Amino acid sequence: MTPITDAGKAGVRATVFHHLAGIAMAPTTKALSERGGFDLFIAADAPEWVDLEDIIVHTRGNRGYLRVALRLLASAGWLRQRVERNGRLVSYALTEEGRTAVPWAPPLYSQAVAFLPKTLFLEDALFGRQDDALLPSLQDLVAKASGRWDIAPQVDPVAAKIADQVRRHLDGVLVGPLMVILARAGVLARLEQGPVAVAELGGNAAMMACVFDLLATQGWAERTGDVVELTPQGAYAAQIAAAYGVTVSYIPMFTKLNALLFGNPRIPRVDESGIETMVDRGTNVWGSGGAHRTYFNKVDEIIVELFNRPLHLQPRGICDMGCGDATFLAHIYSVVRDRTERGAVLDQHPLTLVGADVNTVARRASKQTLRQAGVRSFHVINGDINRPAQLASDLEKLGLDVHDFLHIRSFLDHNRPYVPLASYIRGTRRSRSTGAFAHVGEEILADEQEENLVRHLRRWAPYIGRFGLIALELHTLPPDVTAANLDKTPAVAYDGTHGFSDQYLIELPIFLDCAREADLHADRRFQAAFPPSKLATVSINFFTVLARATRSCPRTSTPSRERRGLENGQLNNPITRSPDYPITRFSIQRRPYPSRYPCSNAARYSRL
Repeated sequence: MTPITDAGKAGVRATVFHHLAGIAMAPTTKALSERGGFDLFIAADAPEWVDLEDIIVHTRGNRGYLRVALRLLASAGWLRQRVERNGRLVSYALTEEGRTAVPWAPPLYSQAVAFLPKTLFLEDALFGRQDDALLPSLQDLVAKASGRWDIAPQVDPVAAKIADQVRRHLDGVLVGPLMVILARAGVLARLEQGPVAVAELGGNAAMMACVFDLLATQGWAERTGDVVELTPQGAYAAQIAAAYGVTVSYIPMFTKLNALLFGNPRIPRVDESGIETMVDRGTNVWGSGGAHRTYFNKVDEIIVELFNRPLHLQPRGICDMGCGDATFLAHIYSVVRDRTERGAVLDQHPLTLVGADVNTVARRASKQTLRQAGVRSFHVINGDINRPAQLASDLEKLGLDVHDFLHIRSFLDHNRPYVPLASYIRGTRRSRSTGAFAHVGEEILADEQEENLVRHLRRWAPYIGRFGLIALELHTLPPDVTAANLDKTPAVAYDGTHGFSDQYLIELPIFLDCAREADLHADRRFQAAFPPSKLATVSINFFTVLARATRSCPRTSTPSRERRGLENGQLNNPITRSPDYPITRFSIQRRPYPSRYPCSNAARYSRL
């Protein structure tokens, strides 16, 4: 097989990003169109800008999720978003791309969206645990994909751009779930080794042949008779198939999008048997686990530095809040054991691991993971990201001190249950985030969300001060930045999956400012952003605690030193300075933070 070039890899990644965007865009656009969400934009007497209030009245939509939907279209490049009066007045205008797409894209999306609920049963259909009821529907859609969804070639550059975008969105609704199924079943791994006869892959041969015909439309597979072979592009797509996992895991939520947008948004998130109704958790864990391996190297650097210090300066253990199945925790243990000086003396100075998770199934899986990893000393406990004081109390009952631990968490802060703010007057802060935030359909304005994040991080400050916090986090991008880089970012999909599921993605520079305001200092040596540019949607930070800052200007306009370092290219993995965020100042007075915190101080923080 001819090796794929860097340009070829970039092309595959661009296709994957558009596929992911399609899983969010197709059902969202269809739902808006059917409810008249575009009527006010395309009427004969339509103004250039349409107020959100008018759209809500016209569609009778749920304000919070409607804002998420419209911001999603702005990220896709179909709308412009204008926010005034600190987020209290929002309006939208069609872009040239939007004027082209809105009249004819929704009917095309309807074809693929009708198949979305059936994708939940594709695994059974592929591997023979169900009859061939899905085969005719899949064959029909694969035939449409082979015919480029009957979208005629376009001469106009904007029309050609939209035709390509919509076509790849439609492909994504089919390709995404199937790539996940093939990857999890080990089929892609077998194909990476060379050509394979379809019959040797097991399962439903007719369905499997149909699937490979679909991959052939992407240029990822070639089928000669009964034999299937991946192309170089297909082999690379197979290697990064986990990138589909998280977005595909939210398909159950997208099948309920009409209710979220225009019905009763208080859909039960968990059924009577305890199974989540909005996300396929198994697929989500698989997808996120595959993606997280990319970030392990940077985390490993922090772990090696900490556990090569003199013993009296090392943590007694590591506490992972939101540990999931403890794969991340087990990995970190292996790094300490195999790559640090502490690893050589674990018999004399054992490392205690604590996995905390609110989910019973996750806790059960964590115990199994840590046992299999050979961890000698560990505890798995119930843990709530919003209740650090409770974590400290639970550890104390085990004879452990919360301050003796290095704290870690991965992609959890944005997924914290929303706790309404006490004693906050709306509009007190000057909001900077472009995000759209909702809680069970109700809108959360950006200034409230930023204040909420500051208070959340500040609650943790007294408990992580001695050895710090390693935080991996997911971020959004300003819609205009996303729209200008659709081939380079998965942000469109993230805006949909996380916005409709009450998760709160904040732009990275603003996240760092909020952390600094909460007295958390990010160590520049270990900062990383992925990708290392203004398109960063993932960050790694090692936070330690600062003393209370002396501010030289109001907090609503104060950036962190960390952000200035990012913008000025002073980091190992810098973020390019961006005009999308206001530039402001912060002066600080630092002093050593105590290894123990007075009860009064902890109590003060815990009430915030």
